[in-house]
Amino acid sequence: MPLATSDELLGIFLPILVYWIYSGLYVILGSFENYKLHSKKEEEAKNLVSRKTVIKVVLFQQTFQAIVTFLLFKVTGENDVRASSGVQPSSFIVIARQFVVAMLVLDTYQYFMHKYLHHNKFLYGNFHSYHHRLVVPYAFGAIYGHPVVVSP
Repeated sequence: MPLATSDELLGIFLPILVYWIYSGLYVILGSFENYKLHSKKEEEAKNLVSRKTVIKVVLFQQTFQAIVTFLLFKVTGENDVRASSGVQPSSFIVIARQFVVAMLVLDTYQYFMHKYLHHNKFLYGNFHSYHHRLVVPYAFGAIYGHPVVVSP
């Protein structure tokens, strides 16, 4: 019996799995001290948060991300509609165009939101500065930040 995995499950858990696989590879590569940008001493001296704290915050953010994604799939119910209406899947060209447009929109949004978070003193001081506590970054800390400001 083949293992069946729904698109929803892949959409929820695959990004998280890929995140930790790539982070793990960089952690392994980081064991080569000669090739690191920062020494272990710098990491311990400059970072205002521990590895354990970073991992806990990232796992919390990913749990929140998974819950929101699950709820979006339930609300939109896109696969149920496609299956019942007999609509064929989109072509590769359509999917590629949608991907490029989505990346441009997301990157533009993140750039300007990040810039705004630096200019607004209230948001910077209360939320955004949280992610600047990680001065010598860990690969798994790429999305580390205040839970209220999870994207930029």
